[in-house]
Amino acid sequence: MLRSLLASILLMCSLYSVAQQKSALRGTVADSTNKELLEMASVSVQDPKDSSLITYTLTDKKGAFVLNGLPENKAVRLLISYTGYRTYTRILDANRPTDLGQIFLPLAARDLNTVVIEGDRPPVAIRADTIEFNAASFKTRPNAVVEDLLKKLPGVDIDEEGGITVNGKKVSRILVDGREFFANDPKLATKNLPSNIIDKVQVMDTKTKQEAKMGITKDGEDRTINLTLKADKKRGLFGRISAGYGTDERFEAGGMVNYFNGPKQISVLGSSNNLNKMGFTQGEMMSVAERKGGTTVMVSGAGIEVNGISFGGGGEGIRTASMLGYNYNDKWGDKTGINNSYFFNNTNSRNYSISNRQRLIDNYRIAGIKDGYGRNANHRMNFGVDIELDSMTQLNIRPSFDYSRQSMNNNGDETTWDENNALVNTNKTNNRSLSTRYNFQNNIDLTRQFKKKGRSIGLNFSNTYNTQDGNSYVRSDRDFYENELVDSTASTNQRTISDNKNENYKIQLSYNEPLSPTWRMTLTYAWNYNLSKSNRRTYNYNEGAKDYTDLDSLYTNQFRTLNTSQQPQVSFNYTSKDKKLTANLGGMVYLNVLDNYSLTDNTTLRQYQTNLAPNSRISYRFKNNAQVNLDYNGYMQQPSLDQLQPVLDNTNTLNIRVGNPDLKPSFSQNIRLGYNIFSPTGFGIFSGIGISPVLNRISTATRILSGGGQETKSINVDGTYSLNANVNVSMNKKKKDYQWRINGGFFGNGSRNVNFSTLGNAKGDTVLRANSTMNWSVSPMVNFSYSYKELLDVTLMYRPSFNAVQYSVTPPNSQNSYYMHRANIGATLYWPYNFSLENDVNYTFNSRTSPGFRKGVVLWNMGLAYDFFKDKSLQVKVSAYDLLRQNTSVRRMQSDYYIDDIQTNIVEQYFMVTVSYNISRFGGKPKGGPNRRYNNGGFMMF
Repeated sequence: MLRSLLASILLMCSLYSVAQQKSALRGTVADSTNKELLEMASVSVQDPKDSSLITYTLTDKKGAFVLNGLPENKAVRLLISYTGYRTYTRILDANRPTDLGQIFLPLAARDLNTVVIEGDRPPVAIRADTIEFNAASFKTRPNAVVEDLLKKLPGVDIDEEGGITVNGKKVSRILVDGREFFANDPKLATKNLPSNIIDKVQVMDTKTKQEAKMGITKDGEDRTINLTLKADKKRGLFGRISAGYGTDERFEAGGMVNYFNGPKQISVLGSSNNLNKMGFTQGEMMSVAERKGGTTVMVSGAGIEVNGISFGGGGEGIRTASMLGYNYNDKWGDKTGINNSYFFNNTNSRNYSISNRQRLIDNYRIAGIKDGYGRNANHRMNFGVDIELDSMTQLNIRPSFDYSRQSMNNNGDETTWDENNALVNTNKTNNRSLSTRYNFQNNIDLTRQFKKKGRSIGLNFSNTYNTQDGNSYVRSDRDFYENELVDSTASTNQRTISDNKNENYKIQLSYNEPLSPTWRMTLTYAWNYNLSKSNRRTYNYNEGAKDYTDLDSLYTNQFRTLNTSQQPQVSFNYTSKDKKLTANLGGMVYLNVLDNYSLTDNTTLRQYQTNLAPNSRISYRFKNNAQVNLDYNGYMQQPSLDQLQPVLDNTNTLNIRVGNPDLKPSFSQNIRLGYNIFSPTGFGIFSGIGISPVLNRISTATRILSGGGQETKSINVDGTYSLNANVNVSMNKKKKDYQWRINGGFFGNGSRNVNFSTLGNAKGDTVLRANSTMNWSVSPMVNFSYSYKELLDVTLMYRPSFNAVQYSVTPPNSQNSYYMHRANIGATLYWPYNFSLENDVNYTFNSRTSPGFRKGVVLWNMGLAYDFFKDKSLQVKVSAYDLLRQNTSVRRMQSDYYIDDIQTNIVEQYFMVTVSYNISRFGGKPKGGPNRRYNNGGFMMF
């Protein structure tokens, strides 16, 4: 089947390939005054009829350029631009020369009123540390969203989950006209905003407002994208609403509506579905490629979070999710900017799972079945105020508040066998819980610049306060076996009431002083106060009273931990005059005091810890746009309250957990060497290798109990580290009619963990022995995409991986390795007329799933859509999910002690009809006051 589909896609590609005669064009670019050759000048060729981009490149270090693939017998427009110079424009007729010789650019006049015509802008420009793409040079289909535009930009990659990288660096924030959009969640902007309102896409290093104001140099490991809007799109009403209904009572509905009026931006979104989707983006609702499935490996199951709101775990279970939110931006006067956003989410889930756990060291096997349901409701409110007190002083205030309420009811049935397949125990459980959580956060920055260029001072104050109250019930009936007969029984029926509070305060003062034109010193002092309190009370069920009245001191404790720390830091920053070499050399001293106090036992333990954390970064940029970086940094991580609190947790009655008040903070060091080379025209190599040793890593000590259960305690260990290496090569080619991109890479990582256990001991031996675990994983990858005009989009992906685990207490030839394959083929044909046909096929294979679990899964989704009206604002789509009825959710989770194979219920095959409508009403700048109608929109301005 896959072979047939691939052949069909290749046939479609061949049907739309075009054989045209092509020619080349070459020349050099220089300064008209001093005749200096200009490197990295943008050279592009356009169709003079519609200003559509045919091809483009950048000049090399000798100012030379070569443009291939130009159409013969056709006039073209040549544009050459360079920052600080006037743009060179020339129409070349069909009989143009192939060598233009030397072209001189004059300096541009500093006229702030100069208007740049959109069609005369280069497709790519580099200004200082910012890469700027002209959106008009990268055509997208009508009703495309920003994500579709980003996929066409050279050096920009978007993964299956919507995560964005630019030249190998993760994008952590997206701004709209320089302002926050839904608390800076990138997907909400890229998957909802239409691409036709975007003027420029600017990529820069991520900085806080205080860091940007103070001129602090960042490590460049993450990026921010700023979407600037077209002048005529800054005022209007636009968005999209959709609704769909399908077989098995499947449904989805939602949309986003935006009202922009100059600096005022108001966006409202909402959605509801029972398709196991977050469901608040146009892309998710309209693309069959968003609906994934199949086997996964080493998935934590932590779920999806957006702006601090949990939307449940992955694609497991059957979930009905609804959400509502808004975002508001405005400027009050000339010096005050306002941002406010709100989210509400409610998720109801039903989960059924079958698991098979293998304890690798003693070869015990545990089979389990769980059935349960849950509900999660979240509210979150964000505020932001930016005040320019004067031309040298800035105040930023960022408070936020969230509230959540979570309930759960799970039934479980587990059976354990030993290495000889003899029955050890059975355990029937019912766990119920209800919890509420309140959380307040606040961040205040005050920044002052001085008259001396580069001198600045910044004060930061942040605080958090959160409470979590819960009621949980544990019911467990256990049978223990000898010679296949019940030898003993045990039961638990308890209620636990828990009250947890945490408050944190941090004050940080930073001072920036230029020492010379190339050297700058930064002094920082931070003081941190963190107080956590836990009051846990557990009661056993009293048969006589028919209630939970008997306090169980074994599972009851009142505990408090107070951590205060001081962090003085100094760093020296060097930037060479030619901007090629930058260095940051400095260090921080952690002065830490940790007080653990048990109110139950009336005991106090105080720990003092001092760590020196040098940090440095050296970066050199070569003329060919290559860059090499060497980074070192260290940081301290405090143990959590659960890891510290010396009280038994029997949520799983056969896997008891207990904290350790003697725990010390862990200290991690990161060393990384990276080499990158990229061209804004589409070629890049991104590579790196790193090692991260950890001192006092927080690990576990596990004792095997009689009857096959276990008790796990948190401890500190040394001798742990992680390694990683990656090489990624990206090539992009854009012509007027087509664009292709290929991205290949190799990823590898390894780690050494240490824990202690009695696993593998002879019967009656209770001595804890060290066990080191080595994990290795290698994974090559290749992605290919091809677009032809507005007719065809094709994507191909293949990613195999090999994973191996070795335990020091098991024989070296133990079979603890497995391999996986993952492949994807996607194709969308926009033909004939207003029809579009979309196919997406995913294949996953896991070699080491347990017997009874599917190793390989083919998930085939298909959609057929028709666009109505001239502007294609109305679309009706028929989609099919899981055509082959193979979709399953199988996870393999591997830890220091065991491998878990877990299969859960999941949304299966369905068919759906979806109707969507695009709203697009824009108008020019209003005249004559408020309440004036737009010429082409027909709606009122407020």
